[in-house]
Amino acid sequence: MDGSNGSSNSPAPFLSKTYEMVDDPLTCRIVSWSQSGLSFVVWNPPELARVLLPKYFKHNNFSSFIRQLNTYGFRKVVPEQWEFANEGFFRGGRSLLKNIRRRKPVHSHSGAFTDSERDVFEKEIERLKREKNSLQSEVEKYRHENRLYENQLRVLAKTL
Repeated sequence: MDGSNGSSNSPAPFLSKTYEMVDDPLTCRIVSWSQSGLSFVVWNPPELARVLLPKYFKHNNFSSFIRQLNTYGFRKVVPEQWEFANEGFFRGGRSLLKNIRRRKPVHSHSGAFTDSERDVFEKEIERLKREKNSLQSEVEKYRHENRLYENQLRVLAKTL
């Protein structure tokens, strides 16, 4: 696993390699950018592990790859799909990879929470997940509307 954060002028090797892998048109049946380009989708996890991970990294463990994504703040976009996003990782944004930082691990405090405290936190996490999904849907709706408006503006501009 890559422990480097890179210097302030260069991205961590994990991020560069992942970007190369996702951006390569030859890998699009296994992993590719989402339609919006703001996330990427692993279409075939077994093939990613068997073919691509050993090519780009020193392992073929899909779970390790996912853990690395998590340490760099990637989040799963769609629960039913292996789609991941990070605001600094998008199609055409290779130069911004250097802004993505590895998060510090959070060590558990064994026995620090009571069962009732844990229940409260778990309920809050679920509420926040629902709210996040709702907000993501709303953002996607506005993006779609924006594209429609842009198309209408182009048509109007041509007419004028």
